[in-house]
Amino acid sequence: MSTQYFGTGSFLANATITAFRAVVISTNGGVGLSATAGSVDGIAQIDAASGDYVTVKFLNQGGTQKGTLVGAPVTVGDTIYANASGQVGPAGTVIIGKSLTTADTDGAIIEFIAKNL
Repeated sequence: MSTQYFGTGSFLANATITAFRAVVISTNGGVGLSATAGSVDGIAQIDAASGDYVTVKFLNQGGTQKGTLVGAPVTVGDTIYANASGQVGPAGTVIIGKSLTTADTDGAIIEFIAKNL
């Protein structure tokens, strides 16, 4: 039996995950935080303890997303990249979108236009 998702999905958290962190689907069907050079499948929408279910908004749906900033500052129009521990920032190797927010503090929640992966 297959499952189809439209916009969001619910997955088992393989570790503690904080809302607005980038995640990747694991081989066990759960999700974990994305790594710096890893791919990003979506953004966690809620906090979840390891073993709980977490709602994930997929990047391939387009539209806007929220992410936890690292490597501040960021300004509107900056390219946004995946960073360590599921954070997003203005530098990296995996592009995931374009900033709609100006922020100068690490840990700030920013909004960005998701790149359709």
